[in-house]
Amino acid sequence: MQQVVFKEQAAVNRLGQLGLTADDIHASLEAGQGEAKSWSEAAPLVMPGMARWGRTNEHFRIRMSRHEWTYDNPSGLPVTIHPGGEFAIVATTGDRQTGSETGEAPTTRYAKGTTYHKVVEDNEQLALFVVNAEIGRKLRAATKKAPRATWILLYYVGLDSIAVELSLPASMTRNGYVDRWRERILIPPYLLENVPTSADQSGDDDGQSFDVAVERR
Repeated sequence: MQQVVFKEQAAVNRLGQLGLTADDIHASLEAGQGEAKSWSEAAPLVMPGMARWGRTNEHFRIRMSRHEWTYDNPSGLPVTIHPGGEFAIVATTGDRQTGSETGEAPTTRYAKGTTYHKVVEDNEQLALFVVNAEIGRKLRAATKKAPRATWILLYYVGLDSIAVELSLPASMTRNGYVDRWRERILIPPYLLENVPTSADQSGDDDGQSFDVAVERR
């Protein structure tokens, strides 16, 4: 599979094709940053990161709903859905390679569960609709509808900025990390103000535990 990377004006154009702008992304990151900073040092270590993740997704939903986007929570995954229904977007944390065009492709910061596995499977199935029309027709006949693509808004909080990209996942490792992408749209980083001197994200949980929990009897 050939990964396609969009940057600079090509990234602007690709975002536009999806009905998005860099401002939509930056506004959501700004909201998440404000929420993360609202927690004091007395809070549990995971809270700033979880709050950032929740607020980023919430703000993106609210902002895009003004343009007739909708949202849903399949198996707890907080997706924002394009008005046409063809694709959805969810924000989550990535590793240090997020937003970088050099070196290895980024991965999700945390391992993901069965919900993300379903997302990747749907994206793979959707690729068959595009690449092979005959297979696409057979799949449509069998499933009654095409699968919905899900993009991941990856972000990584650094010392003075938040690196970010909107990418279409293509595969996961055996231990649950999304590691390959069909498309990567590199978005300029969101610059931070009045940042702390440390970029330690040891407590930057992103609320990834939304799969069905199994309780001990």
